[in-house]
Amino acid sequence: MSKVVFRRASYAYEGLRPAFFEVIDSVADGLITRGSRVVIKPNLLAPAHPDSAMLTHPAVVRAAVEYVIEKGARPCISDSPAMGSFGKVLETSGIRDALRGHDVVFREFRDSRAVGVGDPFKKIEIASDALDADLLINLPKLKTHSQMLLTLGVKNMYGCVVGLRKPEWHLRAGVHREMFARLLVEIYRAVGPEVTVMDGILAMEGEGPGKSGTPREIGALIGSRDAVALDVAVCRMLGLDPYRLLTNRAAREMGLVGDEVEMEGDVPRIEDFRLPE
Repeated sequence: MSKVVFRRASYAYEGLRPAFFEVIDSVADGLITRGSRVVIKPNLLAPAHPDSAMLTHPAVVRAAVEYVIEKGARPCISDSPAMGSFGKVLETSGIRDALRGHDVVFREFRDSRAVGVGDPFKKIEIASDALDADLLINLPKLKTHSQMLLTLGVKNMYGCVVGLRKPEWHLRAGVHREMFARLLVEIYRAVGPEVTVMDGILAMEGEGPGKSGTPREIGALIGSRDAVALDVAVCRMLGLDPYRLLTNRAAREMGLVGDEVEMEGDVPRIEDFRLPE
């Protein structure tokens, strides 16, 4: 049985930091070893301000960095934005300012190598830094997605596909949503993030995942070793059949999730969460 931990939180840092530490300790205590290289992968879709609910909030990224440093490890913030430069996203999002004075590396995903992901895709190029990290912390944002319904923990790993290869795969697989969902799960399985902590404090509903979406306060940090289980739990929190989300359905068909997902903590009751039309 996979455990998914919920904690109430806001972006006020004096409360967010201990809540984040509690979540990650509840699911992954002892996972980070001293001296290890830890890649932290937020959702850095495009240049956007924190109040837009498009990106993982800078306070959540800061908490992850401070957790890694406290464990004696070396944090690195990485992603491959779909729009805009990596530097511009860091500046506009407030992440660079939030981490001034911290011993952290900012490193855009650039180099990649082919990884076998099975039929019908054969191989896909995935960021070498993600594959070679001693440990990867997945920091998704809770958002709607006009093509795939929601973009949660599993889909956040799509950022490990570098640069222009992302729209290429969107075109090749995106016309068939079930096939694209399977591709997303294969990428998640290939990268294998050791822990996922979702920023569900200010979520996005409506026509996400970009500027057409609408911010909605939910006030939750959600963590698990298993991003598929986390996605199932988030769907339940939103009152959705978990297998309406195609990545969850694909993961179940691939044997990556069972019906037993333990939801621990203060789970918000969310009603009328607005999905894409």
